[in-house]
Amino acid sequence: MDYAKAHSVTLWCAVLAKANRGVAKLLPKQMTQLQFRLLEQLTLPESEHVRPVRVARLLVLKPSDIDEAVAVLADQGLVRPCEDGCIELTRAGRERTMELTKRLNVFFALCVGGLADEERAVLADLLRRAFSLPGSYYASGSRAGESVGVFDARRGLAATAMLHGAVLVAIKKATSLSFTDFRFLLELYPKRRTATRMLRARDVVAFLRTGRAYVTTASVRLEEQGYLVRVPDDRDARGILFKLTPQGMLCVQDVADDLYAVLVSMFGEAVEERAVQRALKHLLELEDAALDELGELSW
Repeated sequence: MDYAKAHSVTLWCAVLAKANRGVAKLLPKQMTQLQFRLLEQLTLPESEHVRPVRVARLLVLKPSDIDEAVAVLADQGLVRPCEDGCIELTRAGRERTMELTKRLNVFFALCVGGLADEERAVLADLLRRAFSLPGSYYASGSRAGESVGVFDARRGLAATAMLHGAVLVAIKKATSLSFTDFRFLLELYPKRRTATRMLRARDVVAFLRTGRAYVTTASVRLEEQGYLVRVPDDRDARGILFKLTPQGMLCVQDVADDLYAVLVSMFGEAVEERAVQRALKHLLELEDAALDELGELSW
């Protein structure tokens, strides 16, 4: 894997991870993104009274996952199974979905509101490419009145869910690492041929936007698996730096090569375009600012 590809994969994974982190902050702790996407789908006119298998097809999910989500949401009084085998929202489910959608729309608006018009156009084109994949529900064309340039909760979640699923498949194909553990290693991968990349714990916390406790436990686990080593910090007698081992380098290279192939399959040559890289870098900065602002908002 060349270093330009490594930089691109790092950028895409960071954008995806921070979008997911923002959504997780706004959804109730007991509600998954899949469950929310199911609720939101049921608010649409064509899905107000629908069979679970149809919802699975619309959301590109396994029917068993939808059945499990329906059972959980029905227990919470948000979804009602009907005698004909269809499902529909309860009144409480519709009100809850509208409330959560409003929250998530605020987050996505914060993320894209500071983008220049040309950057928004670039991202809109990326969405169009992703949703035009053969077999995608969106491949047959946009719904009436719907624009591919709209960055709202439903479209944002659909895009991140699609990409997140593809990324997880690529990671699990080569290793048992979680997405966050892989990002830990990915941040340590040099982005220039002559560089050696070492990070302090506080740097990893900042890049991943995780707690210090995660970095402590994950670094021990990844060191035991042979992916990284701890190196004394010459500038701080009590400090420790993290550095990839040769095994860690190979792991990142193998997974990142697969991830890059996934990105190309979804977005084509646009993955390598400078305009896309610039738009994603700016989006990443706006995501960071949006995550900071979420803590200051009252709902």
